[in-house]
Amino acid sequence: MRTYWKLESLAWLFAMVFCVLILGPIFMKTGQYYHFYLQNATSILLFLTFARIIFLLRFTPYARSRYVRFALIALSIPLFMYQLDNLYDFQRFMDEEGTIAFFKESYRPDDYNFGKFIRYQFVFFSVASLVSIAAMPIRMVISFWRTTNTAQSV
Repeated sequence: MRTYWKLESLAWLFAMVFCVLILGPIFMKTGQYYHFYLQNATSILLFLTFARIIFLLRFTPYARSRYVRFALIALSIPLFMYQLDNLYDFQRFMDEEGTIAFFKESYRPDDYNFGKFIRYQFVFFSVASLVSIAAMPIRMVISFWRTTNTAQSV
């Protein structure tokens, strides 16, 4: 059981480092003008965590906990709505302001390319988190069925 908790802590550490690696260059380039740090970090962490749970549930310390699995089913609906709202807010900002609004001081040609990176990574991680959130209740129902009908499977 201690091995599972070590793996869980390493997975969370990896997710946080990955989030910093994605958002670090954005912070260095745009600073305070990028208003979607929290939403972006949430989508990255949700995607990495839920995808890991969907595919590697048996290696988590709470694989057989009915309460945690039920909580993951119940949390899927508000998390899905939150992520969808974040994606709509970002898309509305992109339609109204554009990516150049993140760069208040300079309008260099490479700012447009970096603006594309900001837009593509936000949309990618938002959509990926929406897909993983939508798949989570299905995986948890399968897990409930397996633990009820078999002794070893999760």
